[in-house]
Amino acid sequence: MHSYSKGRFYGKYDTSKKVKLWDVLRWKVFRKPSFQQKKIPIQPLQIKDDRDALKQKGDFICWLSHASFLIQLGGKRILIDPVFGDIPLYKRQIPTPYSSDVLGEVDYLLLSHVHYDHFDIPTLRKIAPKNPHAILPLHMSKVLHKAGSLKTTELDWYESYTDGEIHITLVPARHWGRRGIFDRNKVLWGAYIIQHKETTLFFCGDNTRGEHFKEIGERFDIDYALMPIGAYSPKNIMQHNHLNPEEAVEACKQLGAKTMIPMHYGTYKLTDEPLDEPLAWLKKITQDASFDIKILQAGEVLAL
Repeated sequence: MHSYSKGRFYGKYDTSKKVKLWDVLRWKVFRKPSFQQKKIPIQPLQIKDDRDALKQKGDFICWLSHASFLIQLGGKRILIDPVFGDIPLYKRQIPTPYSSDVLGEVDYLLLSHVHYDHFDIPTLRKIAPKNPHAILPLHMSKVLHKAGSLKTTELDWYESYTDGEIHITLVPARHWGRRGIFDRNKVLWGAYIIQHKETTLFFCGDNTRGEHFKEIGERFDIDYALMPIGAYSPKNIMQHNHLNPEEAVEACKQLGAKTMIPMHYGTYKLTDEPLDEPLAWLKKITQDASFDIKILQAGEVLAL
């Protein structure tokens, strides 16, 4: 079943029921004190001030840390899942690479789902004056309006928005969405395919293992896959929410992507693994990968 019905998705791509509430409470409340008190030295995520490169007219990908990207294709600027400050219960572990005014004009705003580390109202309020056209999963406009009045286009899975040679398609993701107690899955979620001429990007959002990656790879010839690699521990809970580095690599193979760009690590301490573990794990297992791995520093601009 690949459609949204009556405000709630009933299908195999909803992972919200995989984890019992008691398991989450036990993890959050009764975790061992030794973990809370343990001091783990970490290598902070490196930040690169590449603001001059943001002024270029050519196509580029800029990782803004966590799952936030600024992408330029065909002269259009596309901002994805911007989160530039602290979020409820979690503080940023590194500074935001750029303030919103440094990003320049934003033509399109893409949001993958409503979890707070991807959909941040204070950040969106700063972006709203740029008047971007928001491309959203179904039913998300009613949430986005809390950040300001923006033109919106809502998409179901495998629906597309086209602007000249730019094509933006919402594709399935195995995940879920919630911001409060009573709004679970009232808003669709997803990943994105962004195409311009011969260049195709895949933004994974939050996702877990599944045959949908192979399906997406069969439909699109993907050049760059922006893949999450962090927030995977404890496994019994997070395997139903996020990919670990090994799973992200396997998903990238299923997608048939030519280049993988890792994201969703080193910015917020959302889960139990050390902040620098995802990247170290990725480097260890991708020395002989069948595709390129491009690791960006926060703020770094990759010219395409």
